[in-house]
Order: sequence, then structure tokens, then C-alpha cells
Amino acid sequence: MVEAVHESDVLRAETVYFIRPGVGVVTWNASCEAVHLEWQGWADTTERKELLEAGLNMLTGHRGTRWLADCRDMKAVRQADQDWIDRSWFPRILAAGLRRMAIVIPKSGLARMNIEDILGRVPGTKLDTECFATVENATEWLTRPPTIPPNGSANVGH
Repeated sequence: MVEAVHESDVLRAETVYFIRPGVGVVTWNASCEAVHLEWQGWADTTERKELLEAGLNMLTGHRGTRWLADCRDMKAVRQADQDWIDRSWFPRILAAGLRRMAIVIPKSGLARMNIEDILGRVPGTKLDTECFATVENATEWLTRPPTIPPNGSANVGH
């Protein structure tokens, strides 16, 4: 179920696609041509899947290749949800064309470890990933030319 969005809720130059108040917001950031998923707190299994699926649908609809995950306020990810992301969501989002993912590092140490674990299980693909302290740095990186070699390899850094 998509919640109503009021202008005061989202004050940025992005098109809101899906919102679950207190959990997350999925938008299309036209300036860097990327799906922007802002985690706002705890997400149960259903909410996490809704947000990630909304982002996948948006990426496909825009024929996009970039994803900005603002994970600053993200909470820990249950192991079953990590497994679903690895086995179901990542293969489908990569097949849909995802090539670059910028991640804004969570404040939560456990959530940070969860992200590292999830990204560590992404098979050698053409996915270029970087981690950042700010949304601004992540957005700037997404607009730069890709740095991965043509044969593809995951790169988790910064």
C-alpha cells in the first residue's frame, strides 16, 4: 500500500515513487539518474521487500543503471531478509541493468556489518559499489564515469 505524500514530507528535487513513513522512501533522483532509497528506520520483512521491489520497478521503468542507498538511519537486517536479498533481489536487479550502487554508511554498526555481508556475497558482476559518509558524496560519485573494468568486478570501498 502506497502512503499519501504531502509536499512538506519530501523537500527535494526528486519524484517520490513509494513511501512507508518511518521506514523508507523510494524516489527517482533525476540529477544523478538513480533510484534513491532512503531508509528511515526499522523495516520488517514485508516493508523491506516492498521498498526494494519498488526500487527495482523504478529502475526498470527508467531503464536506469544507478542506485543510491541512504542507509544512515537503517537498522539491522534479519538473516532471512539478507538471504532473500542475496538469492532473489540482487540477481533480478542486476538482470534489470543495475551497474553502480552508492551506499551512505549506516550509523548502526550492526546494520553496517549487514551491508558488508550482503555486498560480499554479490557474485563477481559488473556492479561497481562504493560507500560514503554523505548523500552529497554518493551522488557526486554516481555522476562520474564508471571505474570498473569491462570484464566487471565488484568494488567495495571508501
